[in-house]
Amino acid sequence: MAMRIDERLLDFFNRPLMCIIAAADESGRPSAGRGIGFDLLQDRETMDVMFSAWQWPRLEHAILQTGKIAATFVSPSDYVSFQLKGVAEMRDTQAHDLERANRFMAAATDELESLGVGRHLIAPWLTAREARVARLRISEIYVQTPGPLAGMLAGADTR
Repeated sequence: MAMRIDERLLDFFNRPLMCIIAAADESGRPSAGRGIGFDLLQDRETMDVMFSAWQWPRLEHAILQTGKIAATFVSPSDYVSFQLKGVAEMRDTQAHDLERANRFMAAATDELESLGVGRHLIAPWLTAREARVARLRISEIYVQTPGPLAGMLAGADTR
């Protein structure tokens, strides 16, 4: 069953963000890597997430083996965070993906720099070298913002 990004979350995804993509291979061995961009598709149930296979080579392998990923997005300015989980498949990287990745990395760099992190420290974290795209069909969305709602399903009744 797919979950849809609602208006509140849509606003969140328009902010400068950081991203961590995680998967496990068929033996259960975890792998994670920093995301370098995303594209929320028109149905709002599907998201393309990008990462560097050069920097995170085990991540692509794990996604190809199990087809399951979790992508956690964090706003560096206030730590508001959400995790999207679901099934994913790798697809070919296209020119528009690289453009989107470059915009994502520039926005993240500018945001982190405004918070006092030097560009020379950020540069090694974000690279589009050997960029790969995983198409995620969203089945679960969790609040990951530190506090009493952390770990709750987004939109779930907390009473």
